[in-house]
Amino acid sequence: MRDFFAAALLLLAACAHTEAKTADAAGATLAKALSGGGGIEVQDAVHGVRYELPSGADPWQVTREGNAHSASGVEVEVSSFPMGKSTSAAACRDHARARLAVRPEGGAAAEPPRDQTIGDAPTAIWSFTTGALTAPVRNRWAFYARGADCLVLHISGARGDGFADSSFEIAARTFSVLSLPPERQREVDLLAGMGFLERRDPASAMDRFEALARREPGLAKAHFGALMAGFEIGAPAYGRALPHGLAALKSERELSPEQRQLALRAVGVMQLAENQVRDAAGTLAELVVRAPDLAEGQYNYACALARLGDAQGAIDHLRAALRLDGELVGHAREDDDLKSLRDTPAFRQLLTPPSAERK
Repeated sequence: MRDFFAAALLLLAACAHTEAKTADAAGATLAKALSGGGGIEVQDAVHGVRYELPSGADPWQVTREGNAHSASGVEVEVSSFPMGKSTSAAACRDHARARLAVRPEGGAAAEPPRDQTIGDAPTAIWSFTTGALTAPVRNRWAFYARGADCLVLHISGARGDGFADSSFEIAARTFSVLSLPPERQREVDLLAGMGFLERRDPASAMDRFEALARREPGLAKAHFGALMAGFEIGAPAYGRALPHGLAALKSERELSPEQRQLALRAVGVMQLAENQVRDAAGTLAELVVRAPDLAEGQYNYACALARLGDAQGAIDHLRAALRLDGELVGHAREDDDLKSLRDTPAFRQLLTPPSAERK
């Protein structure tokens, strides 16, 4: 199953990252001078936000990627990260603090934040110091939420830098979270779900894909993602994921041949687990036609046929499965789906090693 999941992950990744590149290329950061001189309004089309920066002795330099900096050393950046469900600014801050406190492998942070302060006006705020004691950097972060996405305003500068403090105060107060165009929000949701799958958090992935599927019920990619997430969760999620698999399979054009094959494999397994045996037989029949050399497909189809009472058909497809993958013999001996075949000579012969037959 892990190879199956990895293949699905690659297919989703190719689709999602291609769309993201298109969106990023289309979204430029615009900056315009405010009345009074020196101050600017920054509108970031990629992240869908707008905020103001104050005037200072040095003019702001704003990059196309949305970053801004002044010659005095104040740096401004906007970033985002996904959550599984609709969230709040405070929840975004708590999540960011928890992630920064540990390394991905679970060890202590290489350089834990120092001198931390938090606040809740005008939004959830977290400030902390990093860097060498001789040249400390003060990091000022403000958090905002748009549905299930967290947006973060970062402003950094030297500790005690009054211009950095006033820049953060003004930017945080004027920060506006804008609605994304539907096509951009679709790409954000697909990438979010994909990211959760990569991090082995299928529950959050399923939440994001399902939210997208509710908003766009005809989007096969959203249903396919929810199916893959449910398959990774396992049997407890099969009942929830199966309708998404059926919806994905209704699409004749959105799924590639490889994606359709993966969907058939997952749906067939889920239907067998949910005792929808006749439906499973139909699903797996299409799979073995599309992928006759797939041992798992032949085996599961044999299981469905055995449960429907088609002993000869089950034996034929079990023989094909064992020819493709001899290691399935041990599984077949214990599989309750095949119990109706155990007393038949053909089944016993299939599971008897050639050396034992010669004896």
